[in-house]
Amino acid sequence: MKTKIFIFFSIVAIATTVLMVNSCKKEDPDPCEGVTCLNGGTCVNGSCSCPQGYSGPACETQVTPTKIRISSIKITSFPQYDGGSNWDNLDGPDIYVTLSLGSTLIHKQPTMFEDASVTTDYTYNPTSSIDLSDPTAQYTIRLYDYDDYDSDDYMGGILFYPYSSTGGFPTTLYLDAGAGVTFELTVSYVW
Repeated sequence: MKTKIFIFFSIVAIATTVLMVNSCKKEDPDPCEGVTCLNGGTCVNGSCSCPQGYSGPACETQVTPTKIRISSIKITSFPQYDGGSNWDNLDGPDIYVTLSLGSTLIHKQPTMFEDASVTTDYTYNPTSSIDLSDPTAQYTIRLYDYDDYDSDDYMGGILFYPYSSTGGFPTTLYLDAGAGVTFELTVSYVW
């Protein structure tokens, strides 16, 4: 009987020692502890996993897209008068937009907003997106009034760069050069 009690207490002592040793062991350190990922990056197993458009050990480097796609153009303002007189003799101007890269026309709105009012915003949604294949180049967006009886009337335009290497990736580009016409471009980025 003494042997059985001794064995029982020995087993209890060994189990208690094992439990105490196991409970004193440190857990494996978190591999992401102290790792800072920027620009929406997340730490995975000690390294940053970067979202599209960013690279580098901490996702600190903004990557230039291969192209920018315009899915809509909103005309938010235009001049009410053409040098002091109405754009059209009997009603409002019939407005449309063009986009150019240098002297090359890359898109012309195939329809127009007839009898436009300066108090209304007009949104043009092209049937397929307009691709700006050189995001770092300077583009020009222009607004015209269509007239049957004379040449198209230029209402105003804005020179712009669609991409900034420090500006992130906004989904709306606001274009306002203080010249009487303003636009909002809805864009997406392709890498």
